[in-house]
Amino acid sequence: MKNMIKLGDKVRFLNENMEGIVTSMKGKNQIGVTIDSDFEIPVLISEVVKINFDDIAGNTPSNSPAKPFRVANNNPLGVFLAFERQGEVDLEISLHNNFSEYLTVIVYQKIQGVFHLYKTLQLERDQTLALGKTQLNQFDQWPSYHFTLVPYEDTTVSILKTIQSELNFQAKTFHQYWKHCFFLQKQAYVFKLDEPLEKLNLQALKQKDFSEKTLVQAVDLKSVPSRILDLHYESLQQNGYGSATDITSFQMEVFTKTLEAAFVNKMPEMVYIHGVGNAYLKNKIRTYLSKHPEMILNFEDADILQFGGGATLVRFK
Repeated sequence: MKNMIKLGDKVRFLNENMEGIVTSMKGKNQIGVTIDSDFEIPVLISEVVKINFDDIAGNTPSNSPAKPFRVANNNPLGVFLAFERQGEVDLEISLHNNFSEYLTVIVYQKIQGVFHLYKTLQLERDQTLALGKTQLNQFDQWPSYHFTLVPYEDTTVSILKTIQSELNFQAKTFHQYWKHCFFLQKQAYVFKLDEPLEKLNLQALKQKDFSEKTLVQAVDLKSVPSRILDLHYESLQQNGYGSATDITSFQMEVFTKTLEAAFVNKMPEMVYIHGVGNAYLKNKIRTYLSKHPEMILNFEDADILQFGGGATLVRFK
């Protein structure tokens, strides 16, 4: 079948919480997608899915009523849980889907080591539903919440992955999430459920030793970094970048510091080897790059024959 994605189509990244407009066709299998920051990201067609395909492409069967066109929004992408204060201690819990066209949510509560099915919900994109109520003065009685998120689309080139997430609440850390909630249009305690589990494990956050720092050796901005940098932990240690227990933060710190050094030294390009794995580090790197158009010209997969799809080529302005 010929490529279904055309210039001007709005698409969503399968491995990123980002959307954008197709602004260039770079080859048989690659397109350029411009995101909100006016930065064009090169991406494989297989890594995006068109939004509102039926409505935009006119493929709605004539004997079926057309779906109402859902206007794309500029709100953060993801699945969000919000605790809205209704009084001195009362909280109302809401769930919001801005992640996929449709979302099934299965919620379990873990009480005394046993999982109890609490609720199942079906949300369309941009929809908010009430999940329940609780009270601030009963933290010691709150169960842990376990979420299974099943996102799906009417039309897609790749099946979206099911997401597992867990929240263990503690008073000390819970209040750190007090912020403006875009779907409630007020202050609330807001948690993002589609992020990796370790970011949402509040019990682990409470127990973490914050005096422990990643031990990244100072990167001299005047020193020209190697054009190819392997971000695997063992390689960074062998090359004198230090050590850490929070490996992802350590890798990202080395990445950002060497990126700045390369830009300062007017290097034309850098190759960062991040590996394939579950694409978590790759996605963090590319999200960072997309937010710095002031120094990044563009980026793409590095030579697949040489790096096997586990590296990103960065070109500087």
